[in-house]
Amino acid sequence: MIDSLDILWIVLAFCALWFTAFLCWAIYHVAMVMRRVHLALDEARHVLVKIESAINGVKDKLDHHGKLIDAFANVATAAAGSALRTVKKQWDEKREEK
Repeated sequence: MIDSLDILWIVLAFCALWFTAFLCWAIYHVAMVMRRVHLALDEARHVLVKIESAINGVKDKLDHHGKLIDAFANVATAAAGSALRTVKKQWDEKREEK
């Protein structure tokens, strides 16, 4: 015959079974959340690498164009200085003629 102590052990066994099943389910979902976080961080890391390379590319292009602009500015300054000297020379010659 089944007495109350046997029923208690059966109930405790089912409780342990359900607790173990719940614990496995919880661990699985925690692992899936951690996996999704890991994938999101990997994707964010790749995006940041792309952004960094784009910024470095823009910086390199600006440095290159800055050097070109500096060279053009030097040429323009030399040309303007030469033109001003020529104009001043012509102006001085006209003033001397008068």
